[in-house]
Amino acid sequence: MRFALSLFLVVGLLFTKRGKRRTMAGIAKEKRLQLRIPHSVVLPFGYHITVIQLSDSEMDKRDENADGIWDDETKTIYIRKRLPVTRRRYILAHELGHAWLDWQHRYMDDGKARI
Repeated sequence: MRFALSLFLVVGLLFTKRGKRRTMAGIAKEKRLQLRIPHSVVLPFGYHITVIQLSDSEMDKRDENADGIWDDETKTIYIRKRLPVTRRRYILAHELGHAWLDWQHRYMDDGKARI
């Protein structure tokens, strides 16, 4: 049963819904695209956030103990580049939480936006 299920999954991965054959390189590329870290994020009311991945030396200049930093003055998230992509995505989500709170403070609390 386990072998049949594994074979079914492999065959399912190699063919698209239209019956076209997919290559393993194409599948790997799709996986990489799913894990890609965006260069920017836009919150409501045009609140643009830039995402920059920095080397260890560049990140250490900002804060040697941090793997991610939210800079509210420049609206930029800095992430340590050497970390695994899954960790970087977690850090991005965490820093976006800080950015969201900053957006909420600037636009909601100051009365610039109405719900």
